Amino acid sequence: MAAQIFGLDIGTEAIKIAEVKLISGKKELNSLGSAPTPSRGALSESESDQYALAESIRNLVREAKVSTPYVVASLPESQIFTRVIEMPSLTDSELQSAIKYESEQYIPIPLSDVKLDFEVISRPQNGEDKKMDVLLVAAPNVLINRYLKIINMAGLKPHALETEITAAVRSLLTNSQFAPTTLILEIGATTTELSIVSDKKIVFTRSIATGGAAFTRAVAQDLGFEPDQAEQYKRTYGLDSTQLEGKITAAIKPIFDVITGEVKRALAYWAGKHAENNIKRIVVAGGSAKMPGLIPYLADATGLEGQLGDPWQGLSFNPGLGREFKDEGPSYAIAVGLALKELVTE
Repeated sequence: MAAQIFGLDIGTEAIKIAEVKLISGKKELNSLGSAPTPSRGALSESESDQYALAESIRNLVREAKVSTPYVVASLPESQIFTRVIEMPSLTDSELQSAIKYESEQYIPIPLSDVKLDFEVISRPQNGEDKKMDVLLVAAPNVLINRYLKIINMAGLKPHALETEITAAVRSLLTNSQFAPTTLILEIGATTTELSIVSDKKIVFTRSIATGGAAFTRAVAQDLGFEPDQAEQYKRTYGLDSTQLEGKITAAIKPIFDVITGEVKRALAYWAGKHAENNIKRIVVAGGSAKMPGLIPYLADATGLEGQLGDPWQGLSFNPGLGREFKDEGPSYAIAVGLALKELVTE
């Protein structure tokens, strides 16, 4: 029997944890917690910064009453090389031999410096003269070693590391009985991760170098607010142009349109290659997903249905958790997805 695990999402602004237990065949959310990420976070090479982060994680695990030391942690998508590539149709053994040679042209650092993984997304059927699609993921060894070090410093036992997109897809889609081809936007503090998921498989990814912190800075600069005040106004009014004469929307819109532009390009790329498999909806998660007006704005810009991501689907709540977490689902998509790693068959 696999060890009980919990999920650890180390964001640039917040650390989030989630533990899901299988009780009488049903998945129950046992523990949840969030705490600010210390300055510089997990990307710092400073021993003192790493120790501060480890202490924050240790304290959060204790406060949330997590029942296990075994952790699955997410690696920041912006530091990982993720790409869907086309290859000639090969058998598994042929692919195993060819993948390293093929991946050299897509990964900008020596393969000896990365941990390489891949997954076949699709193979030609019945003699079709087509190429196969393969999801390629490469994480720098220096990044992996730093995360393992921080986890060990926190007194925890690393069970696995995986990408943020993989975790978010697991929590947002794999519990759905019917999941049409979907574009997922995970809006973090400094980056936004875009992925297209078809048949519950990641078939396209892109990392966009802007996020919620840029929205806050824009509000602060345009309206002369302090950062804390700007953050509050962003969360309260967001992209709702009917509020405050549209001033908050006017500040955020140029930054958010960078994300919207990337979404449109991804939709156009997909439509050009897969006209028979249309994207039906956009699911938004992350810390800024609940920003007022965001879903309608995105729907108007793309012509697609927009939805807030719900990682709570298919889960019951430990009564001791209280209700304050129920509305924070979109920001826990990664943590919950990590916690579900051993409980969901993908």
